[in-house]
Amino acid sequence: MICKADTVYIPRLAFPAIPYVKGMGKTVVVHLHDYMPLSYSAAILAPYEEHKHRITHDDVKLECGKGVKYCLGASILWWLPKLVRGWITLADRIVCVSRRQAEIIIDLVPELKDKIEVVYNPIPPKLASYNSVKAPSNTPTFLYVGGDRYVKGFHILVEVVKKLGRQGVRAKFILTNTYNQRSLKTLRTLSQRYKNIEINVVGRVNHHELLNLHREAWALIFPSLWEEPLPYSVVESMLTGTIPVASKVGGVPEIVEGTPAEEYTFTPGDAGKLLDRVEKLVSQPREAIVDAGMKLREHALRLFNERKIESMLFDLFESIIG
Repeated sequence: MICKADTVYIPRLAFPAIPYVKGMGKTVVVHLHDYMPLSYSAAILAPYEEHKHRITHDDVKLECGKGVKYCLGASILWWLPKLVRGWITLADRIVCVSRRQAEIIIDLVPELKDKIEVVYNPIPPKLASYNSVKAPSNTPTFLYVGGDRYVKGFHILVEVVKKLGRQGVRAKFILTNTYNQRSLKTLRTLSQRYKNIEINVVGRVNHHELLNLHREAWALIFPSLWEEPLPYSVVESMLTGTIPVASKVGGVPEIVEGTPAEEYTFTPGDAGKLLDRVEKLVSQPREAIVDAGMKLREHALRLFNERKIESMLFDLFESIIG
């Protein structure tokens, strides 16, 4: 296949092929969706500026939190990103999916500066044509899709739910994805202790079911703690007219800039700021929620315009073949 190709496109994981491809005189385009050239876990905690000198330490700590085998793997293979970085520096072009991702990679690997292009990921046709009528529930309803992973900020969500419960604020939380028994017990305890708070753990759901949940949701809670390059859940939230209450990580600030969602962003890890944003949203009338959602969808459709993204990628490949 490589022999028949002029250019080899590598979206992920096939980095060891790069030196072989270059040895055959072919061009290589690498599409980065995370921080694999910099981090064993492919994630960098936010804000990057505070973690840039301890990425390896953070990786080991995050992996050890998952269990013994993960901890052992990280302790032995912490050097892998250096190997990946060496392979990627051989590429002719590197596509990053947000400006923030590109800035972080260039800061740590400055020799890649002239090779990097920023192109947003295109949205699936199903979401581009999504036209379900937004019908927010009478009770302020918040959707959370991150599971109980630390980097997704589950513990931040739990802290906010506790504070809302103590304040007597009426709200409903719908949680998708996977949760261990300890997390489920914590959620059950919160639900039993605070009668004003309804917690519904629906687990893993298919995409159609998730879109239906967005229909009734007032907002998506996104308390992520790592510099997510272009978080799909936030993009999907905007396209379905659901306000993302999101931490200022990765590509989030640049994709919500100038929209109603911008005023609902908060400092990563700051449960107090997240609580402020939730309280502000709860005070809004349902009509305002629907109106904000329409503006978000219109903004997202312009930002992730399929023809524009297609043209950018075409120009990128053409410049190499040139």
